[in-house]
Amino acid sequence: MNKRLFRLLQQQGLRKGLTGGSRRWLTIWSVLAMWRIMGRLLGNKPVVERFTLDEGDTLLITDLGVPHDAT
Repeated sequence: MNKRLFRLLQQQGLRKGLTGGSRRWLTIWSVLAMWRIMGRLLGNKPVVERFTLDEGDTLLITDLGVPHDAT
């Protein structure tokens, strides 16, 4: 979903649903809030590795994953 549209619907839902009392907008806001929470919990997280290299040590970095834009 387009981030701009998502944000607009979320703001409208908060304003008209949670503070305005509209059940329809409250439902929209609730669904979008849960979508956002689930996306954060289940989304891809960057892999971070930290190593201390001593003098003379080498580091080989490879990526065997499939590119995201591969078809």
